[in-house]
Amino acid sequence: MSVPDSTPPSPTAPEAFDAIVVGGGFAGVRAARDLGDAGRSVLLIEARDRLGGRVWTRPFAGRETPIEAGGTWISTDVHPFTAEEVERYGFALRVSHAGEVSTRWSLGGELVHGFPLERGELYELERALFEVIRASHRIDVDVPRDEQDLADLDISVADFVDALDPGIRVREFLYMWAGLGSGALPSEWSMLTALSLIAAMDNSVYGWYGAVTDAFEHGISQVVETVAADSGARIELSTPVARIEQDGDRVVVSAEDGRSWSAPTAVVAVPIALWPEIEFAPALPADKLEPARRGHPGRMKKTWMIVEGIPDNLYASGWGTEFVQMFPEGADRDGLVTLGMCAPPSDLDPHDLEAVTRAVRQLAPEGRVLATDLEDWATDPFARGTWYVPPPGVLSGYHSALGRAEGRLSFAGADVAVRWIGWIDGALETGARAAREAIARLAG
Repeated sequence: MSVPDSTPPSPTAPEAFDAIVVGGGFAGVRAARDLGDAGRSVLLIEARDRLGGRVWTRPFAGRETPIEAGGTWISTDVHPFTAEEVERYGFALRVSHAGEVSTRWSLGGELVHGFPLERGELYELERALFEVIRASHRIDVDVPRDEQDLADLDISVADFVDALDPGIRVREFLYMWAGLGSGALPSEWSMLTALSLIAAMDNSVYGWYGAVTDAFEHGISQVVETVAADSGARIELSTPVARIEQDGDRVVVSAEDGRSWSAPTAVVAVPIALWPEIEFAPALPADKLEPARRGHPGRMKKTWMIVEGIPDNLYASGWGTEFVQMFPEGADRDGLVTLGMCAPPSDLDPHDLEAVTRAVRQLAPEGRVLATDLEDWATDPFARGTWYVPPPGVLSGYHSALGRAEGRLSFAGADVAVRWIGWIDGALETGARAAREAIARLAG
C-alpha cells in the first residue's frame, strides 16, 4: 500500500529571458533593440495597451486628423541619439511652422505684431540673456550636475530672473520663455535645469526656445513601434508591474495580474514618479526615492484645437495669457488644426469651447474654436506628469543617483538623462546606456 505524497506541488518557475525591460517608451524600446542586436532574448513589459509612453500619435477626437498627444519635436543637429535612429531607419521629417510666420506677442495684456520689446527693453533683455548664457557655460552636459559645483544655480527660475532685476515687460518675456520650456511656474522649477538645456543647445538661449522644430512625418508612434519591432523582443502590453525582486543571480519581475518572469538583468524604464508605486526588493536607496517622491511641477496642457478665422502661418506667444504659445500645425475639413501650449498659472478648462475661444482671442482676436482635444499627462496614472522638470535642489543633490544602476537593475528614461533631461534624445541616451550595462552583466 503506497503512502500519498503530502508535499505541496512547487510553483511554476517564472518564464526566463536574458533581459527584461519594464516600460515601453523610447528608452525602453531602445534598450530592448540594443539588447536584441547583441543576440539576447528580451521581454518588454508595458503597462499601457500601446507602446510609446509619453509620446503618442492618435486621431483628433471624433476626427481622422492625426495629432501628437505628447512629445514631438527633435533636431538631428543637436540630438545625436535621435539622429542615429533617423539614419538607421530612414525616417522622414517635417518642419513645424516652416517659412515666413506671422508673429504676435502679448505681454502685460497688450497684443502686438512683431517683436514686443523696444528701446531700453532690448538692452535689458541683452543683459539678462548675457547672464543666462554665461551661467550655462559653467555646465558640462556630459557629467551629472551633482558632480559639478553648481548648487548656486539650482535655484528657482523666478529667483534667478528676479536677481537680474529686469523691467516688468522683460521679466514677463523671460517668464513666457520659462513657462513654455517647463509647463510650470517660474517659482517651481530649477534654473539649473533650464541652463542645462541651454548648454546642451551649444549655449544658445534661442536654440532652446525655437530651433527644435523637426517632427516625424508619419507620426512619432510609428518610430517607437519600428524600433520595438526591430528588437525582436516579446512584448507584453496592458501589464502593470507590481514588484521587481533581485534574488541572487536573477531578477524576478511580477505583474499586478500575478504573472512573473525572470532574467539575469533588467532595465527599469518608467518615469521616476512611478518608482515608489513599484515594490522593489531590496528597496531602492533613499537618494533615488527622495527625488521620485517629490515628483515634479510639469503640467503643461498641450491643447489641440480646430480653429477657424486665424492665419495659417500664425506664431503667437504671451505671458498672462492662457496659452504661452499657439500656432497651427495643419488643416482639417472645418479649420486649422492648432496647438495651444497651456501652462500655469492658467487653469483653463480645455473642454469649455467658449473659454478656449476666449483664450485663443487673447492672441488671435479673429479666431473661433470649433473642437478641442488633449491628453492630460499630469493625471495619467502611468506618467504622473509631463516631461520631467526637476524642482530646485534635485539636480545638484541627486542627479547621478537617478540613473545609477542598482545591483542587476539599470535605469533609463528621459527623467534620468544626463544631457537632454526630459527630451526624447535623453530617453534614447539612457536606453542605450542601460543596454550597455545589461550586456556587460550578461557577459559576466
